[in-house]
Amino acid sequence: MELYQTALTLILAISGCLAFLGAALIPLLTRWYSSSELVLPYLLLLTTVPITGAIGVPMAGLERKLDFATAATIELGGQGIGTALSSMLAWSGCGVWAPVWGQITGQIYVLFRAFSVTQLTPRLLWHARHAREMLAFGIPLTASLRTWQLRTLVNPLIVGRVAGPEGVAFVGLALRVAEALGAIRIAAGRIANAALARLQTRRAEFRRALQQGILFQVITLGPLLCAFSLSGPWIVAHLLGARWAQSLNVFPFLAAGVLINSVYNLQASALFVLGRQWTVMRSYVTHVLVLTIAALVCVPRVGIVGYGWAELLACSAYLPLHTEICCSAHISYRAFAPWLAVFLLIIFAASC
Repeated sequence: MELYQTALTLILAISGCLAFLGAALIPLLTRWYSSSELVLPYLLLLTTVPITGAIGVPMAGLERKLDFATAATIELGGQGIGTALSSMLAWSGCGVWAPVWGQITGQIYVLFRAFSVTQLTPRLLWHARHAREMLAFGIPLTASLRTWQLRTLVNPLIVGRVAGPEGVAFVGLALRVAEALGAIRIAAGRIANAALARLQTRRAEFRRALQQGILFQVITLGPLLCAFSLSGPWIVAHLLGARWAQSLNVFPFLAAGVLINSVYNLQASALFVLGRQWTVMRSYVTHVLVLTIAALVCVPRVGIVGYGWAELLACSAYLPLHTEICCSAHISYRAFAPWLAVFLLIIFAASC
């Protein structure tokens, strides 16, 4: 119990500092956008940073027990509540406050539900040895994941400045659809961290499990992305309106990026298990830098499709992951490369 309570104390301290840092960036953001309309929603959403951090403590307990069904049920419940409330508020004309209150409500539900199910007592406690062990492993892991999440800033900061709010909305819709269809990658990565850890001393089984996991992701995710590529024009026209059709111009690039990422996200999980977090960190830093630079170059020239090209160019940063994992468990591409090629062909052919 004291292990989890120390983790909660450490996480709240770090996430609190990050929230204050985020608040300190407000003058820069208002100057960048030449507007102060985002300040109040942004400040309110910063309160979810410590909440999200605290949620990680009971969720880690569930994942250590491999109780992913309970964890998924709790997270799905939170997303459902948040989406339902956001939808109702949006229909009521609440504007930007609809997703803000939906996000906060969903996170609060997950927080209380997770602690209730795991029967953990949310108490602040400090144990120096536990804290040092957590930081030794957690800093490179967390730094890698947070670096990866920096890519989400490219659309609002670069596309928003060049193409305006509508450009951000079009790219954002395409991103949400592609990532929602590719949600299996997130679940697979979380399961892999726990499952591969038990196989790391049995390299033949480790390699086989990793390769089978990659194949499963590709053949599961590919048809979903292809299906939306083919049916997207009808779905957008009938459910969202012709105004949103521009999102379909960038969707093939984002879908291809998600599909390519499905080949490498499990390799990143395997490297975490093997203690090679800094390799993943370097790959993710390179990915964000390439995405940012390519977006700065491409978006002003070809519009929001330039963001799609930037996503594809940034996939080149995954190569170090493959190179490093092959030192411990050689991954053969023969099983899934043909599937990957066929799915990519369909995704781009459907947009022609």
